[in-house]
Amino acid sequence: MWRNVKYGIKRVWDRRKRWLKERTDVMPLTELDRMALHPCVAHRGWSGKAPENTMAAFRLALSESAVQWMELDVHLSRDEIPFVIHDPTLKRTARTQGRVSEYTAAQLARFDAGSWFAPSFSEEGIPPLDDVLALAAGRCRLNVEIKGEDSPPGLAARRVVDAIAARNMEQDVVITSFRPEILTAVRDITDSIRTGLIIEDQPAGLISTVQSLGCSFLSIGYYHLTSALLRQAEEADVTVMAWTVNQPRDLRILADRSEPIMICTNYPDRWLAAVSR
Repeated sequence: MWRNVKYGIKRVWDRRKRWLKERTDVMPLTELDRMALHPCVAHRGWSGKAPENTMAAFRLALSESAVQWMELDVHLSRDEIPFVIHDPTLKRTARTQGRVSEYTAAQLARFDAGSWFAPSFSEEGIPPLDDVLALAAGRCRLNVEIKGEDSPPGLAARRVVDAIAARNMEQDVVITSFRPEILTAVRDITDSIRTGLIIEDQPAGLISTVQSLGCSFLSIGYYHLTSALLRQAEEADVTVMAWTVNQPRDLRILADRSEPIMICTNYPDRWLAAVSR
């Protein structure tokens, strides 16, 4: 097992080294250029300073006026209510056994989702998607990633789309997923909400695949970015978001690129430092 872990770490490190060597398309940019080209996406809220996917993390992200986007993850409760939590199980962030899909909305709302991060966040629960939509309305745009491993794709898509439509926020949200079947299900329900593919790879014909799914958004591990891919995306009018960029050096490198790239990070303050140089 340890050999497999070491091999996986080496593969990620090798990808990052290749990405660092490939960065050729850079040019002098002003602070305003960098902010316009590389808007910040607060990953699971300001998750470097507050427990991920909690209202505290989202409020903290919104306290920085330069943050234009927040990213979050969704699973359905047993009674089909979208809740904002990354894992399908409750063990890591709620210190509770079982899966999200095994509990009702009322039960999920009672769990402590903050103490694992710090005792001062013990009052933070697992928020329903509607609470985050209400908080962000008119203030910030959202990247809603549908996880939903325990729900049929069509059901997960329907419940999330309905929540967004109930707030009239179709133009303020992009729905993303690693699972093409979820993206297809969203497209079958509505054309009013943008969709995006999430991937940690760069297979041949990736932009064509994105377009074939009816998507106009690509969320990709930052060390897979190349000039060729970014050029293809721009020509196809596909928005690219790089995730998850936390190291100051990597943030500075991306902030100096001349292609439009959204930057998803746990640390909006580090992003701000990178674009404000």
